[in-house]
Amino acid sequence: MRQTFRKADFRSLEATWNTFYPPRYRVDAEAIERHTVGCQLFDWGASMIDSVENRALALVAIKRSATPKCFAGMDPDQAHLSAVAYLDPSDGVDLFADVKRTLKNRGFTKIVVGQDIDHFFSGCPDDCCNLKSFLMIEGFEEGGENVDLERDLGDYVPPAGSLDPLGAWPGSDLPAMDRPSVAEMRPKDREMLLAFLHREFPGRWTHDTMSKLEREACTDFVYLLWVDGKVEGFASTQNWTHVSPCCGAVWHLDLGEHWGALGPIGVSASVRGRGLGNALLGAALQGLHLRGVRRTIIDWTGLVDFYGGHGFEVARRHRSYELAL
Repeated sequence: MRQTFRKADFRSLEATWNTFYPPRYRVDAEAIERHTVGCQLFDWGASMIDSVENRALALVAIKRSATPKCFAGMDPDQAHLSAVAYLDPSDGVDLFADVKRTLKNRGFTKIVVGQDIDHFFSGCPDDCCNLKSFLMIEGFEEGGENVDLERDLGDYVPPAGSLDPLGAWPGSDLPAMDRPSVAEMRPKDREMLLAFLHREFPGRWTHDTMSKLEREACTDFVYLLWVDGKVEGFASTQNWTHVSPCCGAVWHLDLGEHWGALGPIGVSASVRGRGLGNALLGAALQGLHLRGVRRTIIDWTGLVDFYGGHGFEVARRHRSYELAL
């Protein structure tokens, strides 16, 4: 029986999801609900469930691309396949046929795997064989690669010299006021952060960072780089105390107790080339270490050498896929 997500049994969807995907991609019902119907760009009309006697046989979750009202830059004629899972391949293929028909009739020109707001995936993971087979059968075209990186911060020590450009950072002694510093964000810093993001990283990073701040009851998980009294960099982090894990933290069941996540992170164009990006990364990771964070993920990146300098290693590989309608 076809149904929408309006009366979805998310416990049943959890069971179907965790049967379809390898154990390291397991999620709970709350995560599925939060990253589908809890997202402002969730497409209620195109997302579908096939079920029998309240048992989910297959699910397809679709999201729209961001519009200028959310942030500019994404293709409005592009839909995102946020999630797909099924117990029997024939059920998945039949359900997706209805989804494609709906999207095509509404004028969408292509479907991209993942990369949506409040995403699960930044592409198709190499080790998700069921998903990869489904995409090949459906005729999706393969694109570029990105990776998720991980490391345990239990024994983290910033690389030698990495914090030298700073006068202060989490856990350091009294600050040198005439030098750049990294500190936890305070509530009163919100407007300065927003102005910095609009200036340096307009679009998705601004949206994702400010949305995360709205959902959490604190601000100190964002680390700010201060140069001459102005915000010139930021690093957004997450840990096991957060109420709304997002980005790489969606895999927190696999990361284990006292999990952490980092990203996005960036500095102003005007201060690049001075080692401040690397210093900001080291300071933020030191901050997570001092909080007791252990296994930590940095998702959806190609900067393997940059993060590798701090001990991060490739944990997952993803390929982009898209389907022309």
